[in-house]
Amino acid sequence: MSKERLRRLTNTLLPYFESILPRTNASQTFTIVDPETHLPATCCTQSQVAAFLALDRSINGGQGAATATLLAEDVRRRQNSDGSFSSNYNQAIGSQGLRDIAEIGASATALFNLSLSLDLECAKESLNAAAEYLLTQVAVENKGAIYKNAQARHVDILNGDIYAANTLSRAYQLTGTEEFLKQVIEIVDHVERRFGAWRPGWWPYSEDWDGMPTTGASVAYQATIVGFGMPICEVLPPFRAREWRSLLARALDTVCFQLPIGPNDDSEAPTWSRDWSNVWEIPLAFSRMSHTVTGQKFLRTRFEQLDANIASSGINAFRPRLAVNPGRTAVTTLFRKTATFAGILADIYFTALNSDEVHEIPWPPVGASNLSRHYRPREY
Repeated sequence: MSKERLRRLTNTLLPYFESILPRTNASQTFTIVDPETHLPATCCTQSQVAAFLALDRSINGGQGAATATLLAEDVRRRQNSDGSFSSNYNQAIGSQGLRDIAEIGASATALFNLSLSLDLECAKESLNAAAEYLLTQVAVENKGAIYKNAQARHVDILNGDIYAANTLSRAYQLTGTEEFLKQVIEIVDHVERRFGAWRPGWWPYSEDWDGMPTTGASVAYQATIVGFGMPICEVLPPFRAREWRSLLARALDTVCFQLPIGPNDDSEAPTWSRDWSNVWEIPLAFSRMSHTVTGQKFLRTRFEQLDANIASSGINAFRPRLAVNPGRTAVTTLFRKTATFAGILADIYFTALNSDEVHEIPWPPVGASNLSRHYRPREY
């Protein structure tokens, strides 16, 4: 992605986020409030906004470093005492937020990039605490699986496993904690074995503990596995990284084949993820293959579409289709979708930026003291 396009996108997003940023108060909290739900932003979405401000600082010379720091410090302050993150989306009105692995996994790279780009100790602490929590959620039924949340302990949700592995691998890169790496390898081995076990070229969204699908295929969540699974290669032994990278490329081939057909019961069993035009994990997955003709073509087309949508609709280009669940909070909102996109944009940028570094991670990685800002993702 060109810097010109990045600047255009950041110039679109920045005024929106500035309009909803909190004002400091006596308690020194700095929590964004979702304008639609009137509830505090999740730690996940707030981390993504903070990472976006670090991106804006890097490419535009923006003055958002201090604000990003305040947002990240607030995330650390609001993080659950056990290290988990909670979600208040699609929850019974008035209930406590659900502690969900996706909230951690989707923000792990944002915290990682905040730690590196702004040298934020609070982001490192938050990521490390989340990784420690994940070690307490290893499934009794399969040591390569992670319970996604308290309501889903009866199934293995495979994208949740990769969200967990992404978090653990990012925390390992910063801390060198061997237990994190051991669990990453357990998860990769497990998820690799499940690819194509039910249907060639696919993971199901979820399986029971006997390996039978409970929710079928999903382009959106298969792309999520690719997008968040590819950076894990940075901490794997070279031979395992090659195998894992090759498998993810095959998984993305399936996504690529299905996209022109559109969502249906066979390709997108979860009904909540059928608006592929606003599933930004799909472009993230293709960005991991941006050295290929297919990846470049998809990204060029998708971001040209986005440019046109922004030209006609402004920030509402990110507005999700309305989903109403009586008695429950919103499934998603404009803020949540925009924060997700902003975090993914920062991920794509910092990945490309760091790939220009001249240093390579040695095997085995040796922790934060030698990683610092001088790591280079392995060629995908």
